[in-house]
Amino acid sequence: MTRRTTVALATCAVVLATSVGGEAWYLWGTSPPSPSSRRPVVIGDIDAQSAVVVAATDAATIFSTPAHGYDAHVARATSLMTTPMAGRYRGTAAKVRAQVVGAGTTTTTRVAASGVVSATGDQVQALLFLDQRTTTPGGPPSYDSRRALVTMVRSDRGWLVDNVQTR
Repeated sequence: MTRRTTVALATCAVVLATSVGGEAWYLWGTSPPSPSSRRPVVIGDIDAQSAVVVAATDAATIFSTPAHGYDAHVARATSLMTTPMAGRYRGTAAKVRAQVVGAGTTTTTRVAASGVVSATGDQVQALLFLDQRTTTPGGPPSYDSRRALVTMVRSDRGWLVDNVQTR
């Protein structure tokens, strides 16, 4: 091998090693962006939207309450939540159980609109606009609209409801 060939191969090896090192630093050496008021969503649109779809589906289930099968509904709703949120929900559900079951009240909830408020790889806040129809035997239905800020967290079971604030 000539000196010229050796220098050329060594130069190519240095360039290749530098390129691989730079790519590795770019892929693994930088931390993910942090959400801020200027950039509240730091994950891709598809990931954020998929979490909002789960939030909307879960909220419709959680806020719809049947007069019959109330306990099964509570069990189904809490399976969509983190353990702390499920505990808070069970406490609230126990307080209103007698009233809901005794009066035969059924509430059906539909999500009219939804959107992303903030999103990271592990947590998404979704703003949901809920339309609710409540019926009690012998009375006319009543209608209510409300907003819900739903915090979803990623777990090994997928996206789970971690907090709900309604207005």
